[in-house]
Amino acid sequence: MRSLRYTLKKGRDTVKETAPRRLPAPASGIALSALSELEVLARNVDHFVCDFAHSVLSDPATNSENMREIVSSARPDHKFSVAYYQTMKLVLSRLGAKRVLVSQTAGRRAFARLGHSQDVFELAAQLTLQLADDGSITIDQLDDQSPVAHSRVIVVAIFAAMLSLLTETDDADRDAIISAATDLAAAVQVTIQDLYQKKDISALASLLKRCASHV
Repeated sequence: MRSLRYTLKKGRDTVKETAPRRLPAPASGIALSALSELEVLARNVDHFVCDFAHSVLSDPATNSENMREIVSSARPDHKFSVAYYQTMKLVLSRLGAKRVLVSQTAGRRAFARLGHSQDVFELAAQLTLQLADDGSITIDQLDDQSPVAHSRVIVVAIFAAMLSLLTETDDADRDAIISAATDLAAAVQVTIQDLYQKKDISALASLLKRCASHV
């Protein structure tokens, strides 16, 4: 459903950007009429997916649970996938990413594969590498004013999400924690990219641990 929502939004935006100036008047009118219907459909799908995710998939406690609590929970892969998805959407928005698709299923699968790690920082580092490599995140546009280079935005965003989940928080200051973690990740983006390219789990875990003490 999220893929459908993403496709509808992308198609809607493409038509909106090109139809008025590239088509003759009659065709442009038809395209804009279709655009109105597409916007309604996209909005309805968006509302349905959001309502479904909140009512069925999400857990009210997940928003405030950190990585340690997730690991020790009864359904850690599910809890992680929900927290990861919600956090990534906020992180990517703060970084200026637009028309984004994040796979919650990829988060669940990655955690199920790697969740046996005893150290939460090492686990977060392993998840960062796995999720940055699996192609489960699509960013169609990145704002020109983004603090992160386009080539680094996915791995930096995942690092920021992991950093947020490693920090103890509650619903009241969750957004502030995510913002601080995102800003900190952007500040060390060159180091994150370097460790990602080297696949250095130990060094990445150490960086997460150092950064967590400053969030």
